Amino acid sequence: MDFFNRIAENTQYLNKSDNEILSYCIQNNEKVSDMKVQEVAQALYTSPASVIRFCKKLGFSGFSEFKAALKMEVHRESKTQTSEINSIDFLKDISKTIQLIPEETIEEILKLIHTRKRIELFAVGSSRTVANEFAKRLQLVKKSAYCYDDSTLMNISAKQLGEDDLVIALSVSGETSLVIAAANMAKSRGAALVSMTNLGSNTLSDVADINLYVKSTHFIKEEIEVRSRVQLLILCEYLFFRYLEWT
Repeated sequence: MDFFNRIAENTQYLNKSDNEILSYCIQNNEKVSDMKVQEVAQALYTSPASVIRFCKKLGFSGFSEFKAALKMEVHRESKTQTSEINSIDFLKDISKTIQLIPEETIEEILKLIHTRKRIELFAVGSSRTVANEFAKRLQLVKKSAYCYDDSTLMNISAKQLGEDDLVIALSVSGETSLVIAAANMAKSRGAALVSMTNLGSNTLSDVADINLYVKSTHFIKEEIEVRSRVQLLILCEYLFFRYLEWT
């Protein structure tokens, strides 16, 4: 089974510590593929047993099989490298995001969309464009879905949500403070919380009830960090069209 498909099938079993291991391995994939389990554990200030348990949660027999699969993924990527590295990485991120879509998790979210009275989309910056479009899509099928252009209104709305409501929070980094604050407020009021973030450990995914992940490589152009939101758009579009089939 493909490395990212296996991750997609098993990410729901990972806790915060496991997600930190996953983040480290994804971000340092070439180095990790040649490391011993003790070295990975030492780098993360955890135990070898914790790393091995993480590997087993993803469906591997142990660290050796996990490392072999990771090494194969690194090798597969290296074969496709060209001088247009940014363009290639962008297309690979889209492909991996599609691979990371877990059907069981999608079903859970579809049920929440269908049964919750009010749906709030929390996002800022470039991610807000995606969230706003998703809200409009849901409004087309008579769902009470909203996305605010003003972060103050987002926080006011979060304070008014309850157990019958759903929040879908979008942040590629998973560290957008305004979104995290509003998401925490909504969750404290009893609303269900779904996050859409980059793969791995981050503050937003750690507090969410259900997580969806994208694979998003950042590019540096003239000292400006750039990330694509197409992957978030793919997730939202997939959820919407699955909802049309589901209802």
